[in-house]
Amino acid sequence: MNKIFTFLGKPRTINHQIANRKVSWLELFYDLIFAVVIARLTDSLLENLTITSIGYSVLIFGWFIWGWNEVSGYFDNHGNDSIINVLIINTEMILTGIGSLFISEAIDGEFTRISIVLMLIELLMATVWFGLAYFDHIHGPASRVWGSVHLFSLAIMLITYFIGNVVLVIGLCFGLLLNIFDVVAANPRLAREYDQAEMEHKIKDSMIERYGLMTMIALGEIIAGLYETVNSRITSDTIIRFIICIILIALIAAIYYQVLGTLHIILSSSIATILTGWLFILAIMFSFYMGVTIQIVLRYEGTVRQMMGNLAFVLSLILFLAVIRAIVFIGTETEKQENKKLITGYLIIEGIILVGIAFAPTIWFLSGAVVVLLIMITQGRLLN
Repeated sequence: MNKIFTFLGKPRTINHQIANRKVSWLELFYDLIFAVVIARLTDSLLENLTITSIGYSVLIFGWFIWGWNEVSGYFDNHGNDSIINVLIINTEMILTGIGSLFISEAIDGEFTRISIVLMLIELLMATVWFGLAYFDHIHGPASRVWGSVHLFSLAIMLITYFIGNVVLVIGLCFGLLLNIFDVVAANPRLAREYDQAEMEHKIKDSMIERYGLMTMIALGEIIAGLYETVNSRITSDTIIRFIICIILIALIAAIYYQVLGTLHIILSSSIATILTGWLFILAIMFSFYMGVTIQIVLRYEGTVRQMMGNLAFVLSLILFLAVIRAIVFIGTETEKQENKKLITGYLIIEGIILVGIAFAPTIWFLSGAVVVLLIMITQGRLLN
């Protein structure tokens, strides 16, 4: 057994932290598969746009982004260039790629095949955490809790799989919630672990960088979708709309990166750390829905569906901005209560303006959104 471990290598232990750790090429390569996931989700949702399919898209997005967050968190604390870690991240990437093949049918309500892939991802992560407990005695108690939660989630999914598709969807919802909040079960052990290793509860710069890169992938997929939408009917009007949309996405990215460089997030507990991390994930999700809704705006111009697209885009954008402001409150020096009230007031005013211009013709709606975002950037509101 020791010879096998000598060949495969060992994960980095939790008390072996790397100062100013940079994201590795392997992690960057792994992130690329999620461009496929987001593109498949967008295309499938646009082909079957109903309230039910939107709900399914949230569930599917949640499962894939949970897998990404789980592997990313593992590599942030335990990553190195050992063979065993290369196998873990490549196996997760392959499973994610296979799962993306079944996104379209899942959006249509058929979860039988995609659930098999999700169960394999669940089993992989349970194995990773139980295996880590063997190598890392400090992190072992918490790792075993996470592994046990994932096995319990897997059991729920497996049982509901044999009952039927409707119950399976419910099982996937419960399994995902267990995965997201597994830190609650492990929190007492994590508290002892952090005291023992004398570590701070914080979101490290390397993870903030990963969240930023994933958000940029989501925003990049919006631009890719715009090309497909405009390519179907190239006229001077569509080119103008295309240019305005590119500017709009660039400004959203600018707002995000304006905040990203100021963050230094130190928290009081592991639960607070995980929940703050999921704020970044919500920003990624709202970026994805901005991509879906902006394509609805352009594809169905002049129809009732286009108006719904306007309002849905505004809602996604407001929620994105609200999440960014929440991250600012947590991770910057915005301490004064009056400043927080001011920033919240700006969000309310901007939201009202955005909702108002949603009823304008497309060109004015898009231009108005650009002006609102441009004012936000030039005034530096997010950093006050």
